[in-house]
Amino acid sequence: MDPLIDEKFILTVSQVLPEHFQKSLLVYAEREAYGPSKNEGLCFENCTLVEFVGDINGKVYLALDGYTKLKLLPKIAKAFQIDPTSRSHSASIMMEFANQIAGKLITEMRLGRYEIDILPPENLNHKLVPISLEHFRQYILIFNLKDRRGEDYMGRLYLILLLEKFPTPKN
Repeated sequence: MDPLIDEKFILTVSQVLPEHFQKSLLVYAEREAYGPSKNEGLCFENCTLVEFVGDINGKVYLALDGYTKLKLLPKIAKAFQIDPTSRSHSASIMMEFANQIAGKLITEMRLGRYEIDILPPENLNHKLVPISLEHFRQYILIFNLKDRRGEDYMGRLYLILLLEKFPTPKN
């Protein structure tokens, strides 16, 4: 087990997420804060879970409040060339976007010689999600989002990272 794995994940997320936002949406995502957390649960208006398994097991939650979702959804839909006014598409658009971010994170970790795969994303909008502090180390990264000129505030994005404390042994 790599004693610096948590730091590697946090630094990788801090690089991958802003780059993805800039390239795909022309939105600045500036990391405002990060650190360990002891929250025993979470609940957001928009929340997508992407689990990863392999050498390292864990979960990434990409969460937004309502204001941020309203500002961000049209830009994400435009990037996917989907009509953002279709209510039935909004959850799947956000899940696919979270899946892309998690995919880029895992790709970067694979470059560091970690064998990791991601599972399909899960929609946890408006759901109370318990977090086991007994089984996971938890980190929260908060990003301020601004338009491409860096002038208009678009809200905050919360990325909650859970890393399994004691990996399940491989058979």
